This record gives sequence, C-alpha cells and structure tokens, in this order.
Amino acid sequence: MYIFLTAFRNEERILAEFLAEFCETVRKAGITGKTVLYIVDDLSNDRSVAILEEFGRSSAEIEVRVIRAPTNLGNQGAMFFGLRQLEVAPDDVLITFDCDGEDDVAEIPSILELGATNPGKMVMIERGRRKESLLFKIFFAFYKLIFRFLTRQTIIPNNFLLIPGAMVPAIQASPLTAVHFAYAILKLRPAYVSTMRNRRARYGGKSSQNLFMLVSHGLVGLMLFYEVVVAKIFMLLFLFGGLFAFVVCLAVGLPADWVAAQRILIWVAIATGIVVVGLFGLLLSAALALMFKLATFALAETAAGRPAGSIPRRPNVAEAQSAAPSERFGRGAS
Repeated sequence: MYIFLTAFRNEERILAEFLAEFCETVRKAGITGKTVLYIVDDLSNDRSVAILEEFGRSSAEIEVRVIRAPTNLGNQGAMFFGLRQLEVAPDDVLITFDCDGEDDVAEIPSILELGATNPGKMVMIERGRRKESLLFKIFFAFYKLIFRFLTRQTIIPNNFLLIPGAMVPAIQASPLTAVHFAYAILKLRPAYVSTMRNRRARYGGKSSQNLFMLVSHGLVGLMLFYEVVVAKIFMLLFLFGGLFAFVVCLAVGLPADWVAAQRILIWVAIATGIVVVGLFGLLLSAALALMFKLATFALAETAAGRPAGSIPRRPNVAEAQSAAPSERFGRGAS
C-alpha cells in the first residue's frame, strides 16, 4: 500500500488543482487502487474540508481521508499529529509532502522508483532551485552554510520524504518530529539515499510563509542537533571572546604615538565583539525557539485531552471499507 500524508490550512483556492494533479500522478505511477491520501486539516475555517469530502465521495481512483487537528498546530505539528494517526505496515510505503505545489508531485513516480531500487532505505529529497526572491535566496544560502558547519549534516531535507513502513514507528515516537518534521527524522540517523528536486511555485502563486517564519523554522532545526551545535557555538564563543580580550589588551598596551595601529586593533575588536554577540544571540534564540515550539505542541495536546506521544489506533482495511463516508472524513478518521 502507498500511503501519502500532507497537511493544510485554509487552502480552498488550490485544493482542486492539487487533487487533479495528484490523481494524474498516481495514474502515471501505476498505483491506482493502492493509494491512500491522508490530509491533515490544521483547523481551517474555509471550505477546504467540504471540498475534500466531496472529492472523496466522487473519486474512484484514490481514497482520501481527512484528519482533523484539535487546534492550529502549525505545519510541522500538523504533519506529526497526522503521522501518529496512521498504522503503517512494514511493507507499506509512506510519502510525506507539502500540498501547496512547491513540492513537485509530478516527481513522485521517480521518487517511488528510487525507493524501489533502494529497498529498506528512506529517500530524502533536498530542494534545488527555488522560485523565491533574491533576498530569500541569499538568506537561505547563508543558512545552509551555517547548518552544514554546525550540524555536520551533508543534506538539508524537507517534508518531501519517502519512508519505508518499518521506519514509521520510530518516527511516531520522536517528540522532536512535532517541531521540525524532516530534521527530526534526519536526527534518527535512518539508512537513506538522497536526491535533489527543484522547488516549484505555489499553486496560488504566493506562499503564506514570510522570511521571519522561515528564520524561526531554521533556528528550531539547528537546535534539534543540540549535542553538536551547542558545543561548536560555545567553542566559537570562547575563541572569539579570547581574541576580543587579546586585541583590546594589545591596543591598550601600545605606545600612545602608535595611533594608526590602535585604530586598526579597535576595529578588529569591534568586529570580533559583533561576532561574539551574534553567536550568543544565535544560541539563545535557537534554544528559545525550540523550547517554545515543544511547549506549544505539548499544551495543544493537553488541551485536546490526549497525552503527548500517544498513538491512537487506526481502523484496519476491512473496517475502513465498511465505514460510512461521514466516519471516514470525521475527526481522527484515518
């Protein structure tokens, strides 16, 4: 069985286009009749769920099941919430992705083929070219350099993943998956192969995320690898802090008539001080972002009346086929 998982909030304008392209992709991949699409509704207040229900009742090609989040969990929290509703058999294949069009669903057949040629391994997809502003591309290139240096990871995955069914229980049990879906999976060190696919423009033409949201998302991702990141940042803090103190002492100790040399040393001290402040700010902001994300998801789980980490049972195939459409589209139906 091929199980697909995605999440959305207030996407009534793009769902028809997404569903049409997804069905076409399933036909091209030759997996019609063996596909279940789970879509997590992250507390939408438009007609998104109604559109999905109508499609699910009329579609004979794929089975669509909507999972209702108890509150707005954000994209990563919603993906994790949906993942925990699934019962995936060891021989099943789970594909996770964003349904806004930026993850190219037309690439799914090639991803499935890559997974088939590497049995038992996860397929991690790194985004190549992006249809973004120049400012975003500059910030993202800078972030990739920082991420790879601090974490020692060679790949920067996103929600577009192929996961063998045998690996799913370990991912469901990881609380970090609620705050950064792809990085938490990478942190589990699964056997994987990596590939690159370009990122498309969004179906609606404009992303709902802004630069500040993406920066926060990136900071949280860094702190998932806290064992390495914190140690490296502290080492850099001591290194640049010591250099700052040395340069200041050297500038103060120079003869009064060495004005030019003192000016140079002062500017070096200022630059070094800026680096120290920046490193400390990076460490503090990333740690706070991670703590707030974890606390928010834990509070949402408590408010929903279910302990964090619990995995509700999914109906088996026979039960699902005998369920009424309203039950299969209701909250928690999966």
